[in-house]
Amino acid sequence: MACPRRSKGFTLIELLVVIAIIAVLIALLLPAVQQAREAARRTQCKNNLKQLGLALHNYHDTSNCFPPGNVVPEGGTGTLRGASWMVRLLPMFDQGAAFNQMVFAGTDWTNQNGNPNRNWAVVNTLRVAGLNCPSSSLPTTRTSTSTSATTALGAPASLTYQVANYVGIGGSYDNAATGVCCPSPSTWTGYYRSNYNGMIVASNGAYGDARPTRIADTVDGTSNTVMVGEQGAPDPNCSKTFSPIQDCRASNYEGGAWSGGAGGDTDWWLNMTIIRSPINSTQGANGDEYPYYRHTRINSQHTGGAHLLFADGAVRFLSNNMDYLTLERVASRNDNAVVGDY
Repeated sequence: MACPRRSKGFTLIELLVVIAIIAVLIALLLPAVQQAREAARRTQCKNNLKQLGLALHNYHDTSNCFPPGNVVPEGGTGTLRGASWMVRLLPMFDQGAAFNQMVFAGTDWTNQNGNPNRNWAVVNTLRVAGLNCPSSSLPTTRTSTSTSATTALGAPASLTYQVANYVGIGGSYDNAATGVCCPSPSTWTGYYRSNYNGMIVASNGAYGDARPTRIADTVDGTSNTVMVGEQGAPDPNCSKTFSPIQDCRASNYEGGAWSGGAGGDTDWWLNMTIIRSPINSTQGANGDEYPYYRHTRINSQHTGGAHLLFADGAVRFLSNNMDYLTLERVASRNDNAVVGDY
């Protein structure tokens, strides 16, 4: 009598062992895959800032200065807000067609106070990929209600603006050489202190006699002065919640990335910031949770720090543990202070 043949299939125990082995392999590989993806996103963010650096230097080559942070439009009533420094870089980002359609007189780039935004048709659809960090979980756009003056021009009831993850550095809040507020030139507007010791500064009568900066104005040297920084992380101490998460980027206000104008009441973002806290900190240098105004924070969702673009075009990753005084010194272009290691 022939013996019965043994089944060639898996037993239940063997199947469970195989599943367990596969689960362990996935658990081991998943962090490596996530790290590889984040490394790629981090590299892309760094490249975005390098492209911004090239655009800023190309602008300087043609205009003999870096772009102003804000210029009040001509023909206004005094409440018109101007274009941001990023608008002036659009031709360097292959967005010359969009730039050539823009109007700079008699328009409010923030679409506030009943003023018309004559550029609504352009900015409503304008998206520049290089202005957003792929590691950031923050929204890339914001939607705002149109004024009646803007809808009278044919605009829809609401407009959608791009929000950027990069911010112009207007200087440091304190004098980096003495640690005392405030470096000259400096203006108290009634809402915030606006300093002009950085690379991207306001430039009109409403903000004192400041003018766009040049390489020649960088007394401390272009390799020792930051020009643009990251803003890519939610801020738990943010005083405003313009989206479902706390998002106080300098770009997250009316007009988004394209506005260099002030917000209403105490919300003065302007796509620029004055350094007043350590990188990725949720508090000011003295532990205070100060009002934001012009002092939105440098932060990112990269591990350990954030990228900053220096005035020489180099991009460096600065640590969360960087000495705050050193950060203030690299934010100022003319304090004559010795910059330490970072």
